[in-house]
Amino acid sequence: MANNLGYRNMDFYAIDIKDYVPKNKINIVMSLHACDTATDMALATGIKLNSDAIIAVPCCQKELLGQYKYEPFKNILKYGVLKSRMADILTDGMRALMLEAKGYDVSVVEYISPLETPKNIMIRALKTKEEDEDLMSEYFNLMSSLNVYPALYGFLNEW
Repeated sequence: MANNLGYRNMDFYAIDIKDYVPKNKINIVMSLHACDTATDMALATGIKLNSDAIIAVPCCQKELLGQYKYEPFKNILKYGVLKSRMADILTDGMRALMLEAKGYDVSVVEYISPLETPKNIMIRALKTKEEDEDLMSEYFNLMSSLNVYPALYGFLNEW
């Protein structure tokens, strides 16, 4: 495909991302509208390959919806649409926190107007430092407090 398009220094693979073994250093990992845990697979790949930058536009975050519980919010979260929106926020927030714990400088931004699409969050991460054990502890505390086991954490520890 790269040859047909005239691209240099670019390869295309049709394989499971877990099986990908790069020949060279991967500087940037990008994930655009990767549904549900496919975003987490891309983030885990970027972290494991120690990529200089990771850019993700997540989509369809359903993974934590059936997992998380937070007793102080039980009377708010009984409304399905609010529980779903909170799950989206928690999912992307925990993704950002994991990236920070792994030494990335992270920003979460709207990349286009919310009038165009409600799925307009972009997570940008630049590797700037070593892992932060305190932030990792915060991540574990959130996992425990919310009763969740995020796919990103699983992929980082299973692969």
